[in-house]
Amino acid sequence: MIYFTVERLEGLTIVRFSFKEISIGQREELKKQLDDLLRTDHNKYVFNMKEVGYFTSLMIATTLFFARELGKRDGEIKLCELSDDAMDVIRLTRLDKVFKIYPTEKEAIESFR
Repeated sequence: MIYFTVERLEGLTIVRFSFKEISIGQREELKKQLDDLLRTDHNKYVFNMKEVGYFTSLMIATTLFFARELGKRDGEIKLCELSDDAMDVIRLTRLDKVFKIYPTEKEAIESFR
């Protein structure tokens, strides 16, 4: 299964997730696909979460892992287009203090300029 699409745009990598929620079994495949992105020399990422219905603990762990690995090489990740439910989880877990979050993909892209 493909969990996201990727677009390269002016030095940015835009990752658009294409699932509502992942299971434990699917998390490993998602993590592998994200690991493949980490093997590139790209350091600026926008994670578009428009299709992600609920930000589960599995998605939190996966996103934090990606951000930590990216941070080791001075990379940056920004999130955008989170659902209201996902934003509730982000705020509850205080991840809004960890990630820069934007209402639209356009705003997230522009924030890198």
